[in-house]
Amino acid sequence: MLEVDLSGKTALVTGSTDGIGNACARGFLGANANVVINGRNADKVERVAEELRAEFPGPKVIAAPADIGNKEGCSALIRRVPSCDILVNNVAVVALDDALDASDETYLKLWELNFMSALRMSRHYLPGMIERNQGRVLFSGAQRPLMAYRGGTAYSVSKFAQVSLARSLAEMTKGTDVTVNTVMIGVTHSSSLDEVASDMAAAKGRTQEEDEQDFIDLVSPASLLRRLARAEEVANFMVYLASPLASATNGAVLSAEGGTRQAIY
Repeated sequence: MLEVDLSGKTALVTGSTDGIGNACARGFLGANANVVINGRNADKVERVAEELRAEFPGPKVIAAPADIGNKEGCSALIRRVPSCDILVNNVAVVALDDALDASDETYLKLWELNFMSALRMSRHYLPGMIERNQGRVLFSGAQRPLMAYRGGTAYSVSKFAQVSLARSLAEMTKGTDVTVNTVMIGVTHSSSLDEVASDMAAAKGRTQEEDEQDFIDLVSPASLLRRLARAEEVANFMVYLASPLASATNGAVLSAEGGTRQAIY
């Protein structure tokens, strides 16, 4: 069985105190990479970092609080962490307004955080990777059909723009050992939401599993997995793509959403 070893590498995962970002941080630590924990709330970032230091005593865990939903926050994060080997552009905020109902402010807010943060991070870190001839940039994409049932157009627009950006950045890596890829992610089950989901289901006299199955049947009937993907499963894919094992995968749009993306390529 092949095991990923990222010893000596530093992975920066934006928005890594919860959800998929936190699962990715844990995945990289499990592969012996040093990991930068990022989020807006400084106390929470430090608390999560302490928990991870206790759980993964080998690799280095760096707490780097910064609100990268603006240029100043991105600059602050870059000053704190001037270089990295693996960049995961994960941070995002969701708005569920319909396409014509969402205000200019909503579109601009999501554009600034979901798209511009990824651009600013990549603009800084990718050139260093290319110069060193080694590195990985990963984008977490959004699965549009799963957002359609409750709007989410502004969110999808900002996230799908990342797909074009990622491909453009990949073109800059020709002939190097640097790769840039996008992972399309659907609605994903996260252990951080277990208690909330369980309480919501209990209030309706149902189990969490019954609620999840209803979601699959009514909202995501195309799912081949027939359940929500787990954050840890997405993280496993990210860790693989960040490893030397994925050296031939570049400029790709990949899936970790249980087969809800009805496309053969």
